[in-house]
Amino acid sequence: MPPVADARVTPVYLILNPASGGAALLLRRLNRAARERGIRVRVLAPGEDARHAAIEAADDGAKALAVAGGDGSVAAVAGVAVECGLPLAVVPTGTLNHFARDLGLDLARPLRALDAFAPDHHERRVDVGRINGRLFINNVSLGVYAEMLGDPGYRGDKLRVAQTKLRAVFSDPTLRRALRITPPDGAPLESVVAVVVSNNPYEFSRWDKFGHRHRLDTGALQISVLDAGTLDELERLLAGTLLGAIELRSAIHHWTSRRLETGVPGEVVRTGIDGEPIALEAPLHFSVDPGALRVLLPVDSPASRQVPALEAGWHAARTMRRWLRPPPGS
Repeated sequence: MPPVADARVTPVYLILNPASGGAALLLRRLNRAARERGIRVRVLAPGEDARHAAIEAADDGAKALAVAGGDGSVAAVAGVAVECGLPLAVVPTGTLNHFARDLGLDLARPLRALDAFAPDHHERRVDVGRINGRLFINNVSLGVYAEMLGDPGYRGDKLRVAQTKLRAVFSDPTLRRALRITPPDGAPLESVVAVVVSNNPYEFSRWDKFGHRHRLDTGALQISVLDAGTLDELERLLAGTLLGAIELRSAIHHWTSRRLETGVPGEVVRTGIDGEPIALEAPLHFSVDPGALRVLLPVDSPASRQVPALEAGWHAARTMRRWLRPPPGS
């Protein structure tokens, strides 16, 4: 086990969210491994806010923070780390772990993340995004995905809610026109299904890297807009993405910027902030804080993780189209 500095001199606090998808055995091992390294562990009670726990740790003299959980927990603790100027280590025990993946952490061996507190660790400065002042580490979604997250039944039956919301969008043009956004040097988009504003650019051109961020320190937001008026357009989009054929993906627009403002003043907008449903009042102001978050990483963190290429992309796209079609007689 790598040594760490005496916790009485440089106290480290681990905020552990047991509700973030980790198995009980893994959480017990993580708790034990942290204590063996002199790290003070704070296990969140059901419904307890990770941000409040991190603030209490900082007030208690923490010199570094760690968080074990999913992206929502990581974002909450990262906000405190930025405010207090503390370094942060991320232990990926959530369901998706987008931020940890893009940091290059080994998702298959989450306990290795605690080696970030070994003497030979290294530190990186990464960007954070903000929406109306609220910090996000991955992205903010508007449109159909935000509507899914805000549905009370989404947690229990994701596929049913996703199918219902997508069918509604493609059967009612007014739902697609509710989101209006204009790309730089372009005309307003009239059939917007979804908008994603991400902290640094995502990869779109290759399936094996789709949805990854190669860097977290470009100092830019990426605005990605899905503008599809029909299911035929969505099918071409899916097929182009799955097959890596860029020319088939004309329904998606993306560009980078330091700032973005959107929404009708006074309107309440459903958003998904790092996967958490939040209602905010428009206008929505997006910005990026370059290098605002100090992240501690083990020295041997892999630079990237390969994702196997998906075969039969056309079949997957057509299956999605059939799934979205209203049932006969509806």
